[in-house]
Amino acid sequence: MQRNILFSILFSAMLGLLSIYPAFVSADGIPEFNGVWVINEELSDDTDKQVEKAIKDSGGKVGRTKKKGKGRYKGGPPEQAMYDHISYDEILHFQYQEPEFRLTYAEGFERIFHSDNRRRSASARGSSRSERKDFAFASWSSTNKLFVESRPRDGGRTSEVYTLIKSDSGKDLLQVELNLNPLMFSGPLYIKRVYNREGEFVPSKRRR
Repeated sequence: MQRNILFSILFSAMLGLLSIYPAFVSADGIPEFNGVWVINEELSDDTDKQVEKAIKDSGGKVGRTKKKGKGRYKGGPPEQAMYDHISYDEILHFQYQEPEFRLTYAEGFERIFHSDNRRRSASARGSSRSERKDFAFASWSSTNKLFVESRPRDGGRTSEVYTLIKSDSGKDLLQVELNLNPLMFSGPLYIKRVYNREGEFVPSKRRR
């Protein structure tokens, strides 16, 4: 009798642990985030328009630029390179192996940061040791949501939320919500970018 009672208690405890087990392992690998992601322009904000909206919302006026068409506000000084890459580049290589993140963009621009309590760090490939570097730190909120806080080299800051969502057809999408605050910019800049896994969708080109 006592043996049966003890077995029932142990069995109930095991069921309880199994029910919360995903909460403990949710950040162990997260293979769904890993891979090459290609921008879905139909689901993403137009970065140029969001820049202009931020200027107007802060009371400024949109000036003329020598560039025309897509990417007309891309190409600031080197210390603002991170803003350009995360808000304009069409391909994102996402690699995570606990606790390290390695995000690679166009032109070999690379960010490396971690989700543990080590020194917050990130790097831009090709920068010299004497050059001030970007840095960042990350934390998992659940199995499908990642928060990243960054301090770019210009002295500004960013808040980034990476979320795995599903398309209407059931395919994985990577949604990235950016809250950018360049030091010399007049106000915060909000941009939503949505990516498809490489090879799963060919985005149509927006008319500008």
